[in-house]
Parts: sequence; C-alpha cells; structure tokens
Amino acid sequence: MNEYEVAEKNMILKVRAGSYLYGTNTLESDEDYIGIFIPEEKYLLGLNKIEEVSKEDCDDKLYSLSKFAKLALDNNPNILELLFVDAEDVLYINDLGLDLLELKNSFLSQNIKHRFLGYAFSQKKKMVTKLENYSDIYEAHYYLVNNKHNENEIFLVDLLPSPLFERTKDMIKVGDISLPAAITIKKAINTLKVRIEKFGDRKELVTRYGFDTKFALHLIRLITEGITLLRKGTLKFPLPNASFLMDIRNGVYSLDKILDISDGLESIMERVYKYTKLPKKPDFSKINDFVIKAHKTKICSK
Repeated sequence: MNEYEVAEKNMILKVRAGSYLYGTNTLESDEDYIGIFIPEEKYLLGLNKIEEVSKEDCDDKLYSLSKFAKLALDNNPNILELLFVDAEDVLYINDLGLDLLELKNSFLSQNIKHRFLGYAFSQKKKMVTKLENYSDIYEAHYYLVNNKHNENEIFLVDLLPSPLFERTKDMIKVGDISLPAAITIKKAINTLKVRIEKFGDRKELVTRYGFDTKFALHLIRLITEGITLLRKGTLKFPLPNASFLMDIRNGVYSLDKILDISDGLESIMERVYKYTKLPKKPDFSKINDFVIKAHKTKICSK
C-alpha cells in the first residue's frame, strides 16, 4: 500500500476544490479535490511521517490533520476556504471531519488580510508575464537542448556571449528568469523546461488577450474572498461573483481595467480590515486540543 492509499484509507474529510468549487469551471477544467487524514499510529508516533500526498495524474491532494491545521491557522487561502464548503461539495466526511468543520471560525484571524493579499499579489505578478519572456525561454531551451556542448560539466557561462542570454553580475538572465552563472547547461535545461511546462496553455491566453486572464481571475477572487471573510467571517460557494470572474477569464476586461479593479478592491480591504470583528490571532489552543483529541481517538480505535 503506497502513501496515498494509506492516507485515503484514513480520511476524515474530502471536498471539491478549485474551479468546480468556485463556479468558474469550463469544459476543459480539471476537477480538484483536497482531503484531510489522520495518519496511522506508526506515522503519528514513529519516525516516519506522512504530511501531504498527491494522487498521480490527478489533482487530488491529501493533508494530514496537523499539516492542514497549521496551514489553516496561518490563514492560507487555498486551505482556509475549504472549511466553508457546502454539503454538496463534500465527497466524504466522518464524525471527526464534522467536528473539524464546526471549528472553522476558530481558525479565522485578522491575518486573513495579509495572507489573501499576499497570494493575490503573487497572481498579479504572474498575470503580467509577457509573451516575449515565454518566447525567450523557449528559444533558449531549444538552443541548449540542441547544443553539442550540453554535458554535465559544461557551464552556461561558457556559452557567452550569446543574444539568448544576458549576463548581470553573477547571474544570467533568460526572459524573466535569472540563473546562476555557475549553473551547468544540464541544470539550466531542466530549469527552463519546468518553467515552460508551468506556462502550459496560458501561452494561448497571453497571445489572445495580452495578459494571463486565469491569473487575473484568481487575483480578483482572492481579494474578494479576503474582504468577505474579514467582513462576514464566512464564505459561500459557488462564489457569488462567479459570473464576473468568468468574464475576467474570458477577456472581457483589459489589463488596465483589471489593475484598476484590483486597486479599488485593495482599498476596500484596507477599510474592512480596520473595522473587522475578527480576532488578531486564531484560537490556537482550541485547534491544538482538537488535533490532540483526534490523534488520541485514532490511536485508541485500534
């Protein structure tokens, strides 16, 4: 039995996540799932640990209860929102899972502003990735793969000067990626390959609209979710603004308009944060007691 099977066997909760939860899915969207499990006794008490596992070829991720609790206490957006799913988005739940959902308000704190804005700013940065950066990275990768000097011991700096690479002090710039000058060609190839694969189908979006509309969707989603949590202490799925988010995804709004909307929402979040009734810190003690109790329950059930 592999680690995923061990985790799946010991789940307390599994919910729908991603675009199908938000109500922003398309015909091409993959279904995402996140689950929570309590490791078996040997993993709880022994030296081997299982904290996070994923199912191959599927967007299905499982977190140990303790790992999930730590992320949720830190108000991680991708984790925290799962505590507010409706029953129709719950694929599996047992008594401990029900008890966990009852504690959802104990995870909330004013840190929501900083965490949701932090994730949103990350999306904003990715949103404006220029198409020429992708082209530069792709061309550089193609050149290195087909260069006769791609052995392990050859360094990227040995190929300079080249119009594909820009030397800046101890770094070599390719598109918007900075590589150490001392990196080997083989490692440079792998780094560029990972970036190309992450770009994926987003090249089409950038080509069509001039910016990545998927990142734009998540930029606005994260800020509006943060505002809602600070104001109401809860979330509703599918998201009430799902149709607006889909308009963003479909390129209805220009990049300048998206940035204007983002700036306006950030100002709203600052005002809401000022008057939020959420505590400065989550109720760590209450969550910690629950995790201890749940672990004891797991051990004693054997």
